[in-house]
Amino acid sequence: MNLNGVELDVDFTDADLIEKIEEGRLKVESEIKELQKNKNDLSPAEGIRQECKIVKDFIDYVFGDGTSEKIFGNKSSLKMCIEIFEDIFNERDKQLKSFNQKVSLYSPERLQRWTYW
Repeated sequence: MNLNGVELDVDFTDADLIEKIEEGRLKVESEIKELQKNKNDLSPAEGIRQECKIVKDFIDYVFGDGTSEKIFGNKSSLKMCIEIFEDIFNERDKQLKSFNQKVSLYSPERLQRWTYW
């Protein structure tokens, strides 16, 4: 998977990765809700920085420390953060769809049709 020019070898059928993504996603949701409660106390720029930090922390948690710095450099672009976050879940969906299509080739019904005896 390529995220802003950074190539990551990602297997979304790996149980450990799926677990990290789910834990990370729940943490993102919780932190965004908390940030929304305090949004009136922050300048628009600081709000963007905080939202970007939440996404960057998610990326580092899922893919390893320092990954977000490789992807974003020093930027705190909310548009970029949201796009990268979406790209991760779009790639997950794409890989799982492809995997499910392969698995369906070996369904019990289909295998039974292949049996000649």
